[in-house]
Formats: sequence, structure tokens, C-alpha cells
Amino acid sequence: VSDMSAGSSDVRVFVRVRPTPHFAQEIIHLEEDNQLVDIHLRKDEKLGVVNNKRYDWSFKVDGILHNASQGSVYDTVAKSVVSRALQGYNGTILCYGQTGAGKTYTITGATENYKNRGLIPRALQQVYKEIAERSDETVTARISYLEIYNETLIDLLSSLPDVPAADTHMTIVDDPQGVFVKGLSLHRAADEEHALNLLFEGETNRIIGSHTLNKNSSRSHCIFTIHLE
Repeated sequence: VSDMSAGSSDVRVFVRVRPTPHFAQEIIHLEEDNQLVDIHLRKDEKLGVVNNKRYDWSFKVDGILHNASQGSVYDTVAKSVVSRALQGYNGTILCYGQTGAGKTYTITGATENYKNRGLIPRALQQVYKEIAERSDETVTARISYLEIYNETLIDLLSSLPDVPAADTHMTIVDDPQGVFVKGLSLHRAADEEHALNLLFEGETNRIIGSHTLNKNSSRSHCIFTIHLE
């Protein structure tokens, strides 16, 4: 998680542990301060007495989310980033982990249960709620959804009827205002429902490939952006 606010610029790191009936307590220890993860591996006796291989690590983080609900994850990780974005400061939430770790569940959530919705749907809800409360301002929200697959840029919303076919070629451009993808379509979303429809449209267009750890693995990186003006 990174956010830029008046007078501060920082990157915060949170670890979310996927629930499991058999937590590896003999290997992973979560300190009581909720900010330190200790990893201890058993020594390999086959390597003999003189063994310089490392078996212990400690990782300092800003928070550990263990057996945490989707709502608490959002409040801890994303709520302040979205609030500052509405104040005019760029913010990014990046979810990183191996296949099957729960990235998709954390970011988009489970569609069959409202309380299990992920960070993006909750962020959209917060954005439009705060926009509605700002009667003295006019805020315009636009959505873009980019997929990066094998170093190829793909517009996940190019299937919409209002996107010209000529805009399919995209390039990364760096100008004084920042880095952006030239040719990526932007779609104005007047309300939360419209924005969610754009999210679901993009999800259906993602490249899916079978994987030994996840039968519905999305073999790509995706960037869902809410552009506020």
C-alpha cells in the first residue's frame, strides 16, 4: 500500500495469512505486536555439523491480518488511501503473492456473498458515498482496466461498444504529469452500479489459464484505476 498525503510519502506493507485448518506454527510465528513475522526452518541434518545455511528470518511489517474479515482488511489497508485520493493525492494498492494465495479474493472478493466483496468494490462504494456527501464540489469518476500478459498491454474494457477499434494499440508514455498508458480507454461512471459493471466486464475479459495450484488462475497482472477529477 502506498499513499501520498500533504507532508508525507510512505509505503506500508501488510501481510494477510490465508486461513487454514493446520497453521504451520512450528515454522511461522506471529509476534504479539502484530508487526513481526518469524520464520524458522528445521536444520537439514544431511548437511553435517558444519552447516552455514540460513534457517531463521524475521520480517518487520506494518500489520499482520490473520483470520481477518474482508471488512477489516479494507479498513486497515485501503480506507485511508481512498480518502486521500479524494483529497487529490495519488494512491496505489498492490496485492502480491503466489498462485492460490488469495490475491483475487482479497482484491475483488466473492460475488456470491455481499460481505465477502473485496477491496475494489468496497473502494468504489466509499468513493461514490463521499462524492455524494460533497455537495459543494463536482467530482467526476472514470474507470480504466489494464491487463499485462507476457509483456503485452491489453485493455480489458475494449469490448465495450463506445471504444473505437483504432484504440487497441497501447504504449507506455512518461510525461511531466506522470506515467500513463496511451490508448487505454477511460469510461465515465456516474454511480457505483455503473462502476461495478465496468469491473465485472473487465473480469470476464481476463486471460485465464489452468494451473496446478489454481484451476482458474489469472495468468496476468491487472491494474484497475479510478481516475478522479
